[in-house]
This record gives sequence, C-alpha cells and structure tokens, in this order.
Amino acid sequence: MKNEKSFVSRLTGSRNFGLVVVLIIIIIIAAIITPSIFKPNTFIGMIQNNAVYGLLAVAEMLVIITGGIDISIGAILAFVGVVTTRYMSENMDVPSFVWVLVALAVGLLCGMVNGLLVGYLHIVPMIATLGTMYIYRGMAFLVSQGKWWMPHQITESYQNWAVKKIAGLPGIIWILILMFIIFGFFLAYTTYGRRIYAIGTSRESSAVAGIKDSVVIFRSMALCGMLAGLAGMLYTANYATCVYTIGSSYEMTAIAICVLGGVSITGGRGRMDGVVIAFILMSFITQFISLLPGLSVWSNAIQGAIIIGAVGLNFFTIHQAEKRALKERSELI
Repeated sequence: MKNEKSFVSRLTGSRNFGLVVVLIIIIIIAAIITPSIFKPNTFIGMIQNNAVYGLLAVAEMLVIITGGIDISIGAILAFVGVVTTRYMSENMDVPSFVWVLVALAVGLLCGMVNGLLVGYLHIVPMIATLGTMYIYRGMAFLVSQGKWWMPHQITESYQNWAVKKIAGLPGIIWILILMFIIFGFFLAYTTYGRRIYAIGTSRESSAVAGIKDSVVIFRSMALCGMLAGLAGMLYTANYATCVYTIGSSYEMTAIAICVLGGVSITGGRGRMDGVVIAFILMSFITQFISLLPGLSVWSNAIQGAIIIGAVGLNFFTIHQAEKRALKERSELI
C-alpha cells in the first residue's frame, strides 16, 4: 500500500501530469467525434504542418530559461525564408545544403544582434527584440521586393529537406526530433546548459559563481536566432512558397508552447520533455479543431482556454506535491 501510494504521489506530482491528462482527454474526445484524425497519414501531416512551431519553441526556450524573451523569431523566420528562397530561385544550380548553411548563418547573425543588445547593452529583452522584429520584417520586405515565390520557382532538392520521407517520416519531422534530442541533452547535461538555468534562477548567485551573464545571454539568443533561421528555410521548403509576411505571430505560439510545457516565464525552470508534450498537445488541438465544421472561427479561443486549463492543472498538481512533501518532512521532525 505504501509503495502504491508513493507511485501515485510521484505520478500526480509530476510536472507534466496536467499536460498528459489534458492530452488524453482531447484524444478520447477526438476518437469519438473525428476518428479519422488517428489515421497514420493524418497524424504525420499534423506534426509536419506544425513542426516549425516546435523548432521555434526550442529556440524560445533557450532564451526564456535565462529570464528573457525573444519576440523577433517570427520575423527572423520570414527574413531568412525570403533570403534563402530568393537566392535559391536565382541560383538553382547551387546544391541545396548550401541554403541550409545560409539559413543557419543568417539566423545566427540576427540572434547575435539580439544578444548584443540584451546581453551587453543591457536593453530589456522585450524592448530590444520588439525593435529588431520590425527591423527584420522590414529587411524581409526589402529583400523580397514584395514578390511571392511559388512551387515552380523552388527546386525539388530544396523542398526535399522538408518533404522527402525517410522511414515513412518527412525530413522536417526528423530534423525536429533531432533538435529536441540535441537541445534537450544540451540543457540537461552540459556545463553551458546548467549556466543557462543558473542565470535564469539568480543573476546575483550566478555572478558569485563566476558565470558571466552577458556571455550566456548572448550565446543563448544567438542559438535562438540560428534555430529560427533553420525554421524559416524549412517553412519555405515544406510549403514550397514564400512571401515576406510569413511567420506573423509565430513567436506567440512558440511562447505558448513553452509556457504550456512548464518553462517558467521568469526563467530558471523548464525541461525539453514538457515542451515536446506541449508541442504535441498544441498540434493535436489545431488539427482536431480544423476537422470540426463551424469551430474553426473559435480556434484561437479554444486553444487559449485549453492552455489556461492545462497550465492551471499543472500548477495545482505541483502545488499539491509540494504540500505533500512539506507534510512528510514535518512528520519526520
């Protein structure tokens, strides 16, 4: 009985318990109302269409854990998408992997600018990235000259980075999985990952420990920009189209996934497993609502309500677990 109780306590005290409960409830409802959502191709298409949000959530997570925020990642996505698509369409003989490198480099440069403003010039993150958001949007328009790029202007090899299937899954999903694994390991098991958490937990304590917050913030925002750049290239490859307005408000969805996944908006807390579950939940909600006639106009409202409910349930379970732990400690005294 004692072991059973401890198992239940561990289960309900898990930081992801609320997310999993909400996900299970939605899956059950979907199974009853729209069972077609569980067809393999439908599920794979759901993840493929939302993969860019997952990449941006990983990018945003790196910044939020430091106690900052980056609202320019949607604009970076658009700027990089325009750069790679335009110059790829004008140089179709260039190998497609070159455009991946260009996307990473341009995104990294944009992130470095954000990191310089926040890390070294000590501008408030929201203000700094609000300014760069408008700059990158403007640069996307200037590079695009207001033009659209359609499928016939995008090479097959470029598109294959996102749509070519390997072992039944499109390339963009494999890249997303790889980023989840790499940055999950990076945050949890590397010295630099621990420094990111330390900065977000307490700037004063980390400074005493010899950690330079300016360097950590700069590098985190640079990595964030690089991932946003990769997302921009993959977006245009996945949809075989590009216009300078892409990525509008994507940063809000990325932030919502992070918060839903247990990443503390004040910094210092958050794990990749929570973000992965939150990403799947958000993708499932979006797909489920799109299959229900008449509810698409309520999509944002329903998503918002579910986010509030899931986050509230998470906070409740964590609070209950803390109360139980406090009670157990008091009984031992």
